[in-house]
Amino acid sequence: MGIVTDKLPGALEKVPGGNVLVTRFDEIINWARANSLWPLTFGTSCCAIEMLMATGGPRHDMARFGAEVARPSPRQADLLILAGTIVKRMAPRLRTLYEQMAEPRYVIATGACTISGGPFIYHSYTTVRGADEIIPVDVYVPGCPPRPEQLFHGLLTLQKMIKEGETIREPGVRRKPVISALPEGVTLEDIQGEMKELLVKENVVDVHQAVDKLKWPSGTNDGS
Repeated sequence: MGIVTDKLPGALEKVPGGNVLVTRFDEIINWARANSLWPLTFGTSCCAIEMLMATGGPRHDMARFGAEVARPSPRQADLLILAGTIVKRMAPRLRTLYEQMAEPRYVIATGACTISGGPFIYHSYTTVRGADEIIPVDVYVPGCPPRPEQLFHGLLTLQKMIKEGETIREPGVRRKPVISALPEGVTLEDIQGEMKELLVKENVVDVHQAVDKLKWPSGTNDGS
């Protein structure tokens, strides 16, 4: 198993026998948190079937973002993905699940019904007018239902917020929630093409340059 050291936050200094990473605890911890999200799904209606189930399939493959480890237990999750209408009877249970999740915890609200109540706010006394009336929301993903690509866009937005967000010095201080709306005309093929180009760029290794870096500087003791 290897790691692309060039992408680590901070400066990587080479020393005889290995490397030393010079960075801040805040940066390395947020980097690790952003790339290892464990979601807890809270699907109540059509969005859970039309969007969430599609994201876990082979065509879209949520594993590429490090967030495929969906857990049925809130104590093993740190990301709550809401999908579907929330009624007042569900509100106490949703709050309990949120409070049982590991800290720091994050919330993505997907779909019109979750964000604002959708069409069910009319002539209905049971529908909650948005999940943010019960728990804090970090990223809103609009749509009815949102496309799987929109959820991925929201996930990438959340990862960026985590990397730039709270620190161990100021726990609980986070950025304001944002709306992650996918630009018009963007398709799955566009996202896959962009990701492929990025992955190829990050994983192409110049063998000759890598060998030169491994050579010991003249005048040093290599321990042999």
